[in-house]
Amino acid sequence: MKAAAVLALSLLALAACGKAEHHTTVASTSNVNGVITNTKVLMTDYAMRAALGNNPNTAAYVTIKNGGDKPEKLLSAACACAAKATFHEMTMKDGVMSMSEKTDGFEIKPGETLVLAPGGNHIMLEGLTDRPAEGQTVNVTLTFDGAGPVTLGMPVSNAPLAKTGTSEDHAH
Repeated sequence: MKAAAVLALSLLALAACGKAEHHTTVASTSNVNGVITNTKVLMTDYAMRAALGNNPNTAAYVTIKNGGDKPEKLLSAACACAAKATFHEMTMKDGVMSMSEKTDGFEIKPGETLVLAPGGNHIMLEGLTDRPAEGQTVNVTLTFDGAGPVTLGMPVSNAPLAKTGTSEDHAH
């Protein structure tokens, strides 16, 4: 009887330890069905354009929603495949679209969404040291002022489309 009680208490203790680890892991960062969360920041629709021809650069894209109650700032990006990663902002003036580096990052107010997508604002990966190819997955680390660093395994495509790297909006 005593042995059974000790065994039961030991199993309960092990189960409690397992639950604590699971909650810690989920609370800090989780990757569930292609949706990455860290604190109150949700990232979807992430992808990278394949390196084309001899172009020394490529671009990466992501949609970031701030579900928190404080502003969040996307400070920087990094990828082992490139010498540097910068943010680029697209603007339209007098019917002409232009691109410029956004050195101060992107602020995302509570409840707002930042969209980095083909033809718009994006992450420029410059001085490619490895050439991302169609079908690969390449890690890109985004650093936020509040949420800290988050690494996304971005699928690489010759023509990245919206909704790549997510499973949120599928029909049931």
